[in-house]
Amino acid sequence: MAILQAVMQKLTGKPAEAGVEASAPSLNNRVNALFPLFELQQKRQLLEVICDRTGEQFQSLILDLDFNNNVVVLDDLFPAPVGGLFQPGELFTVKHHKDGMVLSFSMPLEALVIENHAPVFKLRMPEQVEYRQRRSQPRIALSKQQPLTVKLQSPRRTPWYATANNISSGGMRVVVGGNILDQLQPGILLPQCEFSFHEDFQVRCQARAKSFRFLRRPYRHTEISLEFIDVAPQQVLQLKHLISSVQAPQAA
Repeated sequence: MAILQAVMQKLTGKPAEAGVEASAPSLNNRVNALFPLFELQQKRQLLEVICDRTGEQFQSLILDLDFNNNVVVLDDLFPAPVGGLFQPGELFTVKHHKDGMVLSFSMPLEALVIENHAPVFKLRMPEQVEYRQRRSQPRIALSKQQPLTVKLQSPRRTPWYATANNISSGGMRVVVGGNILDQLQPGILLPQCEFSFHEDFQVRCQARAKSFRFLRRPYRHTEISLEFIDVAPQQVLQLKHLISSVQAPQAA
């Protein structure tokens, strides 16, 4: 409530009394539809910012919510973009995770300006945002006693042999021995992802690296979250059936 009162006072120039709110119902509805953004701004929460064209991932925070110009003002991106400055029209996806939920929405870049010797990003304000369940597809953990072996092809077309930690009908998280971060970047395409549950259920597709990290313990390895690309519809149905059949006994 304190945040809402502060927002209404900022936008109207008057204390957020009942009469003020009643005189501006459309503004009040707009503030309510974007309330999570005001909360993130006030608490100076770091956001994940992804350029849809390049797949580059950054961190930033909200500096201002400008209703007069209908833009969200983001601070400079970290780390600095490797390809130089972005142009108006670039689409960015913004995410924030909280209590197992995810806030995710896209905004096109309206303008890039320099303020106090640093770039500031002005993106078109969305109509509404809300937190949703983090995963849109059910995911199951895989047993270490019966690991699922995955054969990948790196962006350099060399083979990688991995083990899957979990899987959904849309992707999986795999472990590859060693440090291979020099061959990865967000959104990069892996030309081949191949695995088999049995001889009648083999999947061979492309995959996109969504996120990754290098760990030194219990041994040196790289974890990669993969999104399946061009999986046959029948195999997607098979994966969904398999996951549902595994989850059913757990729910019971």
